[in-house]
Amino acid sequence: MIRFKQGKILVVAPATSLIPIPANKSVIHIANAGRIFPVINEFKPDGIMLDHDYLGNDTEKVLRRLAANPFYSKIKVYCYKSASNTKVDGFLKVLGVQYFIYAEDEKKQAKQKNNTVKALSEMLEASMISTLADAGY
Repeated sequence: MIRFKQGKILVVAPATSLIPIPANKSVIHIANAGRIFPVINEFKPDGIMLDHDYLGNDTEKVLRRLAANPFYSKIKVYCYKSASNTKVDGFLKVLGVQYFIYAEDEKKQAKQKNNTVKALSEMLEASMISTLADAGY
């Protein structure tokens, strides 16, 4: 998972529930690509999360406009995608995307966390049972 600093993040996606965003962020959500730049000028976010699957070809237009204006140079650009693709990812990186978040990676991390929690609970349960069994004798 990418480490986010405190601050505001602009999320351009159909719904924020689809994209993993840390709790320490102030989220500004829009679903229309035409509203990105007025919202940036109004709220001055620290980062922008673009849903590549939702925006499609508009992603390139937005990134080119961000790169062309020095006012936007301090804004970190994150791109959320369903899967990695080396050709597309390389192109987006050249256009200014600094971090990629993949849905498939998030699913793997969630599954790994569930397995870790399950293993820890089994260990705690076994130690509790042995302690209770010793106390009974």
